[in-house]
Amino acid sequence: KALTLRKVDELVAYGLEGAKAPSLREYGGTHLEATEYHKCLQNPNAVVVDVRNAYETAVGHIRPPPGGAQLVDPRMRNSGEFAAWLNSEE
Repeated sequence: KALTLRKVDELVAYGLEGAKAPSLREYGGTHLEATEYHKCLQNPNAVVVDVRNAYETAVGHIRPPPGGAQLVDPRMRNSGEFAAWLNSEE
């Protein structure tokens, strides 16, 4: 089977193509090494949004230490639900 490459508006289908998609240059995060990430989990002012699907979340949990970051789990069945959750009133 031949390898096919094609240009897409989104790598993950969040439904935010075109003008709706936030600019990675403007809103992109900072890559953290594992030691830096674990240090950030200790920060009580930090918020971690677990955008993995339900199966991935069930397989392994993110557990900030007591008194550390707040974990938010949108409980998505698939990644396509992220945009709707992000724009919800909750």
